[in-house]
Amino acid sequence: MIYLIGGAPRVGKTTLCQQIARRLGIGWISTDVVYALLRLTNVEGIKQEWDAAPTAVAQSAEWFFPYFQRLVWGMSQMAEAYVIEGVDFLPEQVARLEKDFQVRAVFVGSLQMTLEKLDKYPGMSRGYTGLAEAFRRQIASDVPLWSQFVRDESQRFGYPYVDTGEHFTQRLQEAEGILLGGEQPA
Repeated sequence: MIYLIGGAPRVGKTTLCQQIARRLGIGWISTDVVYALLRLTNVEGIKQEWDAAPTAVAQSAEWFFPYFQRLVWGMSQMAEAYVIEGVDFLPEQVARLEKDFQVRAVFVGSLQMTLEKLDKYPGMSRGYTGLAEAFRRQIASDVPLWSQFVRDESQRFGYPYVDTGEHFTQRLQEAEGILLGGEQPA
């Protein structure tokens, strides 16, 4: 089983991913790693700048799909179970993967992001610390837009969406319960 955690940036995907990997005793990876490797090779068409507009998010996810599909294939060949998280896929891509792979997915977002929350909870990614205030403000204002798009797409394709904007720890536990569906460690 490949467990997929998608959604907007800065909403708890990595934290949730690590919790599930630890609980089940399995490996995990972020699509950020694949994206970073692709950037090093100067792959044609790779996004270069931050853009949270729904059309840009959808185009980026579609561009990334062949790499994502290959990642899911590789993990399914190497391990019985694995967790993959990231901003680089949407429910539409997960629906296509379900035709060929055993996957379960949950999407997370935050419709209530603020600059104060962003600064107070810097998260697992060190890349967000030390950013210019104007860009941090842009991220804080874009996360709800991105989250709304992910929520709408999750509803459209029938995948669960959990908003972590309030009661963060409890909401991540809810997302974990949805994703694992009562599974216990091996």
